Amino acid sequence: MDIAEKMDRAWDYIWEELFCEKTNLFYDYITSSSHDKRFDHLPHPDEIALQFPNPCGWGTGMEDSMLNAGSVMDILRLRYELTGDKNALVQAGKVLEGMALCTYVHGRPGFVARSVSPRDGQSCYINSSRDQFTLCVYAAWRFLHSFPDADPAMRDKAAKLLVDIAAYCENSINEESGYNLMRLDGKAGLVSGMADVQAHEIMRLPMFYGAAWYASKDEHWLKLCHHYALPGIEENLNLEPDRNWWDIEFSQMQLSLVLLEQVEQKESLREKYRSAIRLVAQMTEKYFRAELLKAEDFSGEWNRVNDVWRMMNMRIREEIMETPASSSVYGGYGYALPKFPPEYEEPYSLLRAIGNYMYVMALCPDITLDSAVVKSFAKIAAKPDYSCQGSDGPINVLHGYWLARGRGWI
Repeated sequence: MDIAEKMDRAWDYIWEELFCEKTNLFYDYITSSSHDKRFDHLPHPDEIALQFPNPCGWGTGMEDSMLNAGSVMDILRLRYELTGDKNALVQAGKVLEGMALCTYVHGRPGFVARSVSPRDGQSCYINSSRDQFTLCVYAAWRFLHSFPDADPAMRDKAAKLLVDIAAYCENSINEESGYNLMRLDGKAGLVSGMADVQAHEIMRLPMFYGAAWYASKDEHWLKLCHHYALPGIEENLNLEPDRNWWDIEFSQMQLSLVLLEQVEQKESLREKYRSAIRLVAQMTEKYFRAELLKAEDFSGEWNRVNDVWRMMNMRIREEIMETPASSSVYGGYGYALPKFPPEYEEPYSLLRAIGNYMYVMALCPDITLDSAVVKSFAKIAAKPDYSCQGSDGPINVLHGYWLARGRGWI
């Protein structure tokens, strides 16, 4: 079976197993090969109300629905552009509905929840993150940018979503909040700071405002975008090459830069964005090659489903250790993380990483990837049996594959 056939199997898997028609969301993993029982592990509304095991829903299977939405939306526009896939527009509308659910179901318009429980269609954890906002914004922008023939009502929905997210950010991120995206309970959240952040995070806020300008053409959002982008891009042009980077950091930094480059009107600033995109891609290549070698050496099972998180050992999130020694919780709730079995975690992490690294490279028009690297990626991407997968790693692999295909590399 060639790589194209394998990727078709992966595509079927994410829609048949990870996607839920009730919520229009892609969940993180399944715990049963039985279709009807695949989501039995997902938290119950009472567990979510108690913020168990943590206010982010980390490890529960409803942690990263917005990250998945961002990648799937990009895959859909590529399928639409490259193959004329007639179903892509319909599916893109479903992805947008899931994003809207996460952005409005809780009554705080513009706050992007990580996911929503399919058990009641409304329960969500109170802590989101920069990352979830980033991929939701990217997906809504992609919908507007790449599906001009979408139903006008759906385009209006995507535009409203982007403006509402920007308005939420403007109202929430201030000195009083500690420049934090905040949680639904009004307290500061982990992984939600928007000031004094690392270089790979600094362009997220201008990205949100730039997307709102694109959707509305309201100059207010463009001014806010430039207010944060002008100092931020200088940091992105001076990234630390010796820092130990992570695939998720590179991938989300690249998405924010790509969006900003596309919506920017000033050619001088666009050129800076292009330079930063090129720098990120150049820095990524050595990590990509290293991850491919790890994946080639992996001798375990690629297709293992995850265990039920309630039965796992838990560890305490490290940030809690920065609070006073007398405190065992952060902001009123503990952040305990289920520890995934390595037999599941390792193949999932490998698939996610090679997919993320590939799409970072492919998003840079100035980079040409060595054919040996592309062949190695294709070989590894073809290893899993996607008819019996267990994680959302295939979404990242598909994202990388379709962007590489769009570049003519595959």
